Amino acid sequence: MVELGYALSSEEFPPEKLVSYAQAAESTAFKFALISDHFHPWINDQGNSPFVWSVIGAISQVAGQLSLGTGVTCPLMRISPAIVAQAAATSTVMMPGRFFLGLGTGENLNEHITGLHWPPASQRLEMLEEAVAVIRLLWQGGWQSHYWKYYTVEQARIFTLPEEPPPIMIAAGKNRSAELAGRIGDGMISTAPERDLIKQFEQAGGKGKPRYGQVTICYAPSDDEAARTVRKCWPNAGLSAPLTTAMPWCCQAG
Repeated sequence: MVELGYALSSEEFPPEKLVSYAQAAESTAFKFALISDHFHPWINDQGNSPFVWSVIGAISQVAGQLSLGTGVTCPLMRISPAIVAQAAATSTVMMPGRFFLGLGTGENLNEHITGLHWPPASQRLEMLEEAVAVIRLLWQGGWQSHYWKYYTVEQARIFTLPEEPPPIMIAAGKNRSAELAGRIGDGMISTAPERDLIKQFEQAGGKGKPRYGQVTICYAPSDDEAARTVRKCWPNAGLSAPLTTAMPWCCQAG
């Protein structure tokens, strides 16, 4: 079964617009929406980047049927996986059965702000796998501790938990991340329309799990106007990993 969803671009729009667009998406029969989660936009000209968890809370109060997921959150360095676990649990309580947590290994220009060294892709995949383990541990309830390679959690308990934890969708742009999505995720999110990714995802355990594909489009009265808009607002849409994941903020356009 194929369903159509709507991408809520936190890079382009302020929070109140994102809330109204989610409400409009529901009223026009979109089944789900993905909302991006970054500290910075991709380029300065996009002009926005609100705190996504506040926006999700507002959307939960105006959209009663729309499913919503982060597309995607990076729980590695900028924000602790323990905090992501708490935020996602609260979001699920407010949107029971309609919230899902999209997770990925992130991009340097959006995530570098804590001053930590930006790890290579292989290490970020290890960190993501451990972060997912932390999140699911805390969703079990009770007092939990975790001492492992990348993360330490001491005597933490999430008191506000949903009856059922939300699904975790893993972002994939390359074969290794598709394998991880199939192995530990409840589904996959991708902006890379590659058949090999689906094959890798399914072979690793993803067969029968949902797959979310996102495509950036631009419409305008003329081809020339659309092209100008893309060059001004979304030039990064023409880049693919590893360029998008490793490019620092100082090298961005705009």
